[in-house]
Amino acid sequence: MRTIDSLVGEVAKNLNTVKSAPKQQASSANTALPKGKTEPRKAKAAAENKCPQKMTLDMAKELAKASEKAAEILGIKIVVAVRDEGANLVLLHAMDDSYIASVQAAQDKAYTAVALKMPTHKALEESRGGALDGLTNGNGIMLLGGGYPLEKANKIYGGLGISGGSKEQDTVIAAAAAEYFKIRFK
Repeated sequence: MRTIDSLVGEVAKNLNTVKSAPKQQASSANTALPKGKTEPRKAKAAAENKCPQKMTLDMAKELAKASEKAAEILGIKIVVAVRDEGANLVLLHAMDDSYIASVQAAQDKAYTAVALKMPTHKALEESRGGALDGLTNGNGIMLLGGGYPLEKANKIYGGLGISGGSKEQDTVIAAAAAEYFKIRFK
């Protein structure tokens, strides 16, 4: 099985979203910008990668596309659900030939990731004698790998649910998408 880092790197490369670091150029007094000013290219790139205050449809679409690329690398068909910080469904994306049962499972995994503010596989562990002892599936809760909160700087922007592969495959894709979110939206 691929590592999350290698999967994130391959997905980002396929989507052309993570650019290599620009080469540092020697600055002279004639080409230096006034203090506090940035080059237009750098300002535009920073604005494109800036994380909005809340989950947007465009962000959700990009996460679904990244998740789909990861699923293609692993050779599986998945359903992706993205929810906002209030657990409202923002996007539901099903690959051709994915399982019908994965539609609800992906939504429930995304809901659980937001509602419990933790990955769903961790919630499963905690339901077995941990802090969530006795918690079971139902009422939107899905205690099965494949759900991850989308967070940066201790702020939850939403949750992502993946369903269609094994629990390990779903978990790896969801973890890769959550990591991609952190890298892509700064």
